Amino acid sequence: MNLDEVLALAAERDYTPLERARARRARRQIQQAYAHAVTAGRDLVVDVDPHDPLNTDADEAARIARAAQLAKLGTITWISATGEISWSDEMSLILGCAPGTIRPSTDLLFDLVHPEDAPGVRRTIHSAWREQTVKETTYRVVRPDGTTRYVHCYIEVLIDRFDQPHGIIGTGQDVTDLELARQERDRLARRCETARTELISRDPATGLLTRPRFADEVGRTQRGGSGALLVVAAEPLNLPTSGLDHAAQDRLAAAIAGVVKNVARRTAVCGLVGPGEFGVLLQNTTMASATTIAESIIDSLRGHSFVIGQDRERVRLDAWGGLVRYHDGDDTSSFDLLVDAESAWRQAKRQRVALTVLRQPARPEDRQETCRSRIQAAIAGNSFTLYAQPILDLSLNQITRQEILLRVLDGTGQPVPPSAFLDVAERVDEIWPIDRWVIDHTMELIAHGPRTSHYQVNVSGRSLGDPHLLEHVHDVVKRHTIDPSQVTFEITETALIGNLTQAMDFACGIRDIGCRLALDDFGSGYGTFTYLKYFPIDLVKIDGDFINKIEESRPDQVIVRSFVDMCRGLGIQTAAEFVESEATLRLLRDYGVDFAQGYAVGKPTPVGNPHRALLGSAEIETAGLGGTLRTAIG
Repeated sequence: MNLDEVLALAAERDYTPLERARARRARRQIQQAYAHAVTAGRDLVVDVDPHDPLNTDADEAARIARAAQLAKLGTITWISATGEISWSDEMSLILGCAPGTIRPSTDLLFDLVHPEDAPGVRRTIHSAWREQTVKETTYRVVRPDGTTRYVHCYIEVLIDRFDQPHGIIGTGQDVTDLELARQERDRLARRCETARTELISRDPATGLLTRPRFADEVGRTQRGGSGALLVVAAEPLNLPTSGLDHAAQDRLAAAIAGVVKNVARRTAVCGLVGPGEFGVLLQNTTMASATTIAESIIDSLRGHSFVIGQDRERVRLDAWGGLVRYHDGDDTSSFDLLVDAESAWRQAKRQRVALTVLRQPARPEDRQETCRSRIQAAIAGNSFTLYAQPILDLSLNQITRQEILLRVLDGTGQPVPPSAFLDVAERVDEIWPIDRWVIDHTMELIAHGPRTSHYQVNVSGRSLGDPHLLEHVHDVVKRHTIDPSQVTFEITETALIGNLTQAMDFACGIRDIGCRLALDDFGSGYGTFTYLKYFPIDLVKIDGDFINKIEESRPDQVIVRSFVDMCRGLGIQTAAEFVESEATLRLLRDYGVDFAQGYAVGKPTPVGNPHRALLGSAEIETAGLGGTLRTAIG
């Protein structure tokens, strides 16, 4: 085919508007090259006719807008003579505005562009106008509802029929999914390069020592002499008609703690050792004196009425105590003493007496059997339930994940945090049946929920050493036909890992299945950097102790920023726990934290029957995000 035939074929073809626009841009480039050659004094070896082969009387902006409409792209047009700006219905939807509901303006446009990206967008526009060439840029748009989207835009100068620039048109597309996929590929690439496959004190509601800190105090006093350890448990005899929400439970716990501290000896050390369980460490005392104090505390709790709730209803309590004697030089650990005292108050409740007194710690084999019986009874009696807490993606300002939380039902049938219960289960190697229960019920829940959601599930560090865990996860994922990329397994940094090699096998096996791995309570223990070095961790959850006072704590700010920078360099995402305010959210977003979790995002809510698929249909009401954000999970 010769040149004449090619030109004849081109003349017969009906060009699309987009092809015509591209031809005009090519013609402008030829013109520019021609002008530069003439200015430089170069001889042209051939004649160049800077003529537009697709020249028509149609408006260039209209042609480009029509081509963008066919490609389902949004357009923004600016005319220099009038300063008028307009955008298409498709662009209104990309910007998060219903078509026809707002008046386009330059100020509104740049209000919607993310503040960090706005200077770059302006530079790109000025460069396109100055050079009269097509430029492209990707930037973030913050929609009126607070969500963030990524937009890729081509910016080109409009030329009138006198070949003079008279405006700018931008052709944009929502590329959020593509951008997030690119970021995830980059993160996984960094993670593959950096992951090596070799081998606090006080409860905020009551002001009492937490269980770990209280156990430390018990251990310290054991080395200094004899004494007694008392654990008192209190349960409401009557509940307000509105029930007890989390705030009411905190107020009740604080009131009970006040009574316990007032009646106990001034030198006694008090701690919150579990939900509704209060420890009293009586140092250098006789058993008779300790028994008198214990009985006085129980009588005071039973005789006191507590005003709880918005309706100021009165709540009365029943209480039981377990008292155990310890001596200087005993081999019994502080944990063992706590278990003995807790077993003693449960015995008192079963026998319907106020107090059970142990003159000496229990034998190790008896203690183990008692703990195992308690755990097996809880599993057999279905004394567990699941809650879900939303997790906010800080870059998108959307709830994209849920953490599945275990709750243990107390004597009144109320769900309580399981920390003390799980502590006992881990110590006596009975945690695997509990983890299996959680995994089975969570996977069933996920199978009936939306396939677009992501779920984080807690697994004990001790269970990671169980050779059957990985096989069980593989079987249950296959049985429920779950997309494994929807699931992240969380292990606690301070958890006791029974077998490091088997735990590594599980971590790598989980990744092979397609699930992700997260490290919880990051920074609270001593194995942090070892785990990051040797385990293929995808997500790190920064311990709440570094977050809840970060606005006023310079050390916490420095530590969190260093954690984030380090994890980003290793290809690991970060999440912050215990986020309680919008100011904390803003600070974390500035630091580059990926996810946030806490009451400022949303409180844990019961998930109910898995077959109701509550995780997929329920709405989460989330405060502290520049107003109230209501969003369907997933």
